[in-house]
Amino acid sequence: MAREDLEFEEMMDQFTPMIHHIIHKLRIRDPYGEFYQEGVLALWEAVQSFQEDKGKLSSYVYFIVRNRLISKMRKDNRMTEKDDQFALLMEEEAVCYDELSFNLIDPYVYKEIGRLLTNNQLKWFNGFILREQSLQEIADRENTTLNAVKNWGRLAKEKLRHSSILLDYLTA
Repeated sequence: MAREDLEFEEMMDQFTPMIHHIIHKLRIRDPYGEFYQEGVLALWEAVQSFQEDKGKLSSYVYFIVRNRLISKMRKDNRMTEKDDQFALLMEEEAVCYDELSFNLIDPYVYKEIGRLLTNNQLKWFNGFILREQSLQEIADRENTTLNAVKNWGRLAKEKLRHSSILLDYLTA
């Protein structure tokens, strides 16, 4: 082993308890050892950049490791926030396309169907075609008559039969 490696192993033996102490003091849960690893990297950099005339090594290492772990916490929190925002955006998008239909039909085709049909015709499409509900179930859910739902379906089928986008999708 190189002399430098031996020196760093000695530093590791000396400062590992400090790294664990900082992790504990900052109340970090580290089940995968990511923060410990970050602390070891910070220790390596601190040992490399330490200048004896500036102060004690232990104080310098503590400062560098602690600040590096805080930076990692902040970065991880920002990433979590971005993930949460993305999940919320996707959830809102799914609600716009109707969650069930979004999973069962191509979103582009569903969007085009939504443009073709009126709101009531789209309610028929979502219920009868995508959810396989009976006409009576749709009527009950929408608080309307069975004949109204039948009419929505009749008009929707007529529009869908003449839709070039839907025909192109089905024949592709």
